[in-house]
Amino acid sequence: MEAATSKYERAAARTALHELTELKGKPDDPVDREELKATYKSRMVPANAPGNHVYNQLKAVPRHGICPLCGQRLVETLDHQLPKTHFPLLAVSPTNLVPACSSCNWIKSSTVPGSPEEQTLNPYFDDVTSHQWVFAKVNESETTPPSIRYYVKAPAEWDRVLAARIELHFRTFGLADLYGAHAAQEISGMRFFLGNLDSRAMAHYLGGMAESIAANHETGGLNNWRRVMYQALASSSWFVAAGYKRF
Repeated sequence: MEAATSKYERAAARTALHELTELKGKPDDPVDREELKATYKSRMVPANAPGNHVYNQLKAVPRHGICPLCGQRLVETLDHQLPKTHFPLLAVSPTNLVPACSSCNWIKSSTVPGSPEEQTLNPYFDDVTSHQWVFAKVNESETTPPSIRYYVKAPAEWDRVLAARIELHFRTFGLADLYGAHAAQEISGMRFFLGNLDSRAMAHYLGGMAESIAANHETGGLNNWRRVMYQALASSSWFVAAGYKRF
């Protein structure tokens, strides 16, 4: 297990988890495989289990208890970056256990990457916080309430593999729809407050909120869905002029 964990960590650092075929289905003895998988379920997860303190320590790693996979919901469980079903030797390896909300854990399921491009972002090994890659536009309509469309745009300096991985991550976890729903709710809640501002003050407020969130890593930084929302609203002359009244 220690040797498998070392191989996993070296591969994860190189975006090469797809190369760990030698670990898949190991150990050969089916009884040993089942015991390794049961170790996680019976000796880490339950509250009175001997390894539960490690389980709780890993769950507590993200700031404010927010799932690092979606950046929105609360951490409720641990997700196996490489599924224990296929990689029993990594069933209790801490660096293979990613804090996650139940929804992201369920979405990711037991998928195994077949190439570098098929690897979703790994919070332990991928730092993508120094550049903005989540963007949004205001859906401007005279007949429906304003909404936000989120999308991904990789920085020019990123390589092809990382660009493909952020697209995969965004699509796999349904972040466009998730962020869009929360943004619509937040805009609706701001309607009466914004109505007390003239257009110049409103643009200044929206832009200031975007800058404030971007500067504070405690709130998620450049790619926080709220920061990106305020950025999009501030740049929409339609919204600033009258669009906010459409709710």
